[in-house]
Amino acid sequence: MVWLEWMLPALGALAALDTKTALQELAPGVLHGHPRGTYALLTAQGFPVEQHTVRSADGYLLGLFRIPRPGRPAVLLYHGLLNSSADLVLLGRGRGLPQLLFAAGFDVWLGNARGTAASQRHERLSPDQAAFWDFTWHEIGVLDLPAVIDYVLSATGRSALHYVGHSQGATTFFVLGSERPEYMDKIESFTGLAPVAFPRDIRSVPLGLLALMPNFLRFLLSLLNIHKIGDNPVIPWLGDNFCSDGKLTQPLCAGTMFSIAGWDFEQLNMTMMPEISANSPASVSVKQMVHYGQLVHRRELAFRQFDLGKSGNLKKYNATRPPDYDLSRVRAPTHIFYGANDLLCVQSNIDELVHRLPNIAAGGVHKVPFDKFTHLDFLFGINAKELVYDDVIAIVKNTRGNSVYDDILQD
Repeated sequence: MVWLEWMLPALGALAALDTKTALQELAPGVLHGHPRGTYALLTAQGFPVEQHTVRSADGYLLGLFRIPRPGRPAVLLYHGLLNSSADLVLLGRGRGLPQLLFAAGFDVWLGNARGTAASQRHERLSPDQAAFWDFTWHEIGVLDLPAVIDYVLSATGRSALHYVGHSQGATTFFVLGSERPEYMDKIESFTGLAPVAFPRDIRSVPLGLLALMPNFLRFLLSLLNIHKIGDNPVIPWLGDNFCSDGKLTQPLCAGTMFSIAGWDFEQLNMTMMPEISANSPASVSVKQMVHYGQLVHRRELAFRQFDLGKSGNLKKYNATRPPDYDLSRVRAPTHIFYGANDLLCVQSNIDELVHRLPNIAAGGVHKVPFDKFTHLDFLFGINAKELVYDDVIAIVKNTRGNSVYDDILQD
């Protein structure tokens, strides 16, 4: 617990650094000898890769990467909070889920939520402006996902796609289904990896502390003109100098990650720590963090929209409390994977999702058969392929949802 005494103040200090300077120093490419960004990582691994830009309805310019197999079924993957699509491909050839899906014959697309480095542009706003960061994961689900899904379907000529979301990538899918249920007709299958919707009982001490007074925290940070956190040049420097092989402080780096999401030294390749630090944490808005914090703070098992206070709620929602998302509208064929040692996607969250989601496939709730498996093991786990990804690929291959395949994938 000693590290908390310096980590929490440091988060505020790091977030306060100039956004433009941070972006210049963290441009995609190679950082401290480590590939940074999805394009650089996939290119270094020998994969073909395309970069696309998608415009959201409110003017955000979203980065979208493709490992192309034209004519094949499309799979869209979305990352979690403080991550980007780069984290999805860090395990590399033969180990990462996008790479394995490509090898299995799929046309793979990797989305990036607004605010991350690949999606940190807007038609009118600059990341230096507070207005740029005035969003939560609600807008990602309601505005980003529809634009990206439509773009992928238009580019591929298909009528539906498969969606795989980790953590917040599943949260935003639930928002999409609730608020834009017509998009469920465009989803052949949904696979949630450590999906988060009901975070009341999270066991993460750092995030639990941040959730004690989420609205006050947002107010305080706004006074300091801090509207986003993550994606800072200090983090890769720390990773390279303190987290690489041979450094006595390397276990502390792993411990910092574990304290947030769950402890599992067996599944973490410590040699990856500098490369993880070169790509993560990605930028998120303070408001995104606060939205999750509100759901924890109220001590209710609820999944609802952003709380603007009584007067703000009356103005926006015509009620004193924000409305709940209606998960009965999330009609896509659903599979859920979760780990017993996950501090963020806990059992009560899974139980409530199983209770409310209307179309969970037979045998569609998968507890990872390794008791120490954590939230971040879905991204970086040494045995993630054998424990999770092989099953995900089998699910995507065998699911027939809203469209008919005109080709058969071969093993």
